[in-house]
Amino acid sequence: MTQVVVPLSNPEPRFLIERSQAARQAGADLVEVRLDLCLQEGASLSAVLEAIPALALPAIVTLRHAHERGAWDGDEAERLAIYERADAAGAAWIDRELVFHAARPWRPKRAKLILSYHDFTGPGVDLPGKIAAMRACHADLAKVAVMPLDASDLDAVRRLHDGQEAVAAMAMGEHGLPSRLLAGVWGSALVFARLPGDAGSAPGQPTTADLLEMCRLRQQSPATAVYGVIGSPIAHSLSPLIHNLAFAHHGLDAVYVPFRVEDAPGFWTACGGWIQGLSITIPHKHALQVQMDDLEPLCDLVGAMNTIYRRAGGTVGTNTDADAIRRCGERAVGPLPGRRALVLGAGGAGRAAVFALRAAGAEVAIANRTQARADELAREVGCRAVAWDSLAAERFDLLVNMTSVGLKAPADTPWPHAFPSGAGVFDSVYNPLRTRLIHEAEAAGCRAVVGLDMFIDQAVAQFRHWTGLEAPAEAMRAACLARLSA
Repeated sequence: MTQVVVPLSNPEPRFLIERSQAARQAGADLVEVRLDLCLQEGASLSAVLEAIPALALPAIVTLRHAHERGAWDGDEAERLAIYERADAAGAAWIDRELVFHAARPWRPKRAKLILSYHDFTGPGVDLPGKIAAMRACHADLAKVAVMPLDASDLDAVRRLHDGQEAVAAMAMGEHGLPSRLLAGVWGSALVFARLPGDAGSAPGQPTTADLLEMCRLRQQSPATAVYGVIGSPIAHSLSPLIHNLAFAHHGLDAVYVPFRVEDAPGFWTACGGWIQGLSITIPHKHALQVQMDDLEPLCDLVGAMNTIYRRAGGTVGTNTDADAIRRCGERAVGPLPGRRALVLGAGGAGRAAVFALRAAGAEVAIANRTQARADELAREVGCRAVAWDSLAAERFDLLVNMTSVGLKAPADTPWPHAFPSGAGVFDSVYNPLRTRLIHEAEAAGCRAVVGLDMFIDQAVAQFRHWTGLEAPAEAMRAACLARLSA
C-alpha cells in the first residue's frame, strides 16, 4: 500500500500541528517535518522536536543536507545528534542521505531509517546500484528522487519498483509528475503530495486532491490501466480532470495522467508498452503516426493524430478533433455548405479544421504566421492561403482559431481586426474559458463558440475509442467550468 506523505516546513510548532491535522483530513498517512527548512526560517529546534508527539500523523523527520539541495550545511556529528533527539522525541522515520550514511553509518534506536538519494540536475546515475547500496546498509526504506530531462526518463524510475518492496522512487518537476500520480500503479512505498495552497518540498509534487481524488491513488494497483496526454507544455490541460472523472463514473480500473514530452518518438519507444491509450496535443500531433500499427482513414487523410488506442493486432492512431471542429462550426453558423471559413493556424489542429470544414462543404481559406506552412496545406487540401498581414481585408462567415494564441494569456488575440457583420467565431483555446477573441466577437454581434465545446466533444470520442463506453459529457463540462472559474 502506497503511503501519502505531506511535507511540513513552518517554523512555528502550532502551525506544524495545525497543518498535520489538515493533512490527516486530506487523507494523508504521514507528514514529513523538514527540519532543515524549519531551522532555516528561524525555528526553535527544541520547540519543533517537542511538537512531534502532538502531530496528527506519524512523522518522517528530515534534516536534508545542502549536498542534496537541503538547507543544512553544518557538521555531520551535530546533525546526527539532532537526529538522535528527533528519534527520542517520537519520530516514526528518519531520512538520511546514502552518501553520508555510507561514510558514517548510523541507525536510530526507535524510528525506522530511510536512506535516500536525490539528483536535482538530471535523471540520476546507476539508480539500481543506489537501491542495492541502501539495501546493503539495511535501510528500512530506499528512496530515490531524480529530475528527468524528458518524460521518457520515467520508465527507468518505474522499473526501480519491479520486484522490490520498501522502495520509493519518484521523479521531480513537470516531467516527473506522472511518477507521483502513478505511485500506486508502480508500487511505490511512499508518495509526497502537498496540501492545496502549499508550495511543497520539491518541484512537481501534486496536491493531495489531485492524487487521492482525481487519480484515485487508493484504488490503484499494478493491474490499473494507464492512459494520458502528451504535450509541451501540459500543466494547463484539463484532460486528466475529465478522463479520470469518466473512468470513476463507469467504475473502471484506470487512471489518466499528464506527460510533459519533448521527444514524442523517444517517449513512446520508452514508455508506450505500459500505456493503454493516449491523447496528443501541441506540438506532437504529427510525431507518432509512423510508430502506429494502423491509422484510421481520417487520421491518415488529415495527417494529424490526437488519439492512440489499442485493439487486437496493435496500436491505432485516430483524429477526434476533426469531427468536433465541424460540430463547433455548425454551432456558430449553422449548415456549413457554401459558408466561407477562415482558419488561423496550420499545425495539427489547423490541419484537422481545414479538412473537416472543407469535407463539410465550406469554402476554406487558411492563414499561418509562417506563410510556407499555409501555402503547403492549401496546396494539399485544395483551398486558398491568405497572407497573415492581409487578414484584415479577408471576408468570412466563420472564423476558426486553431492557434494557441490566448492560452492562459487573456490579453492576447489572434484577430486584432474588425469582424464582418453576422459572422460566427470559434476559438479552440479553452483556458481561459472566455478569451479576448470570444469577448470581442460577441461585442461585435458575432455568434461565438468557446473552445470547451470542442474539448469535450473530442474527449468523449477518445473515451469511446478506449473503452467502448459513453463518457458523462455534462459532468465533464461541469468539472471544467468549476476548475476554470476557480
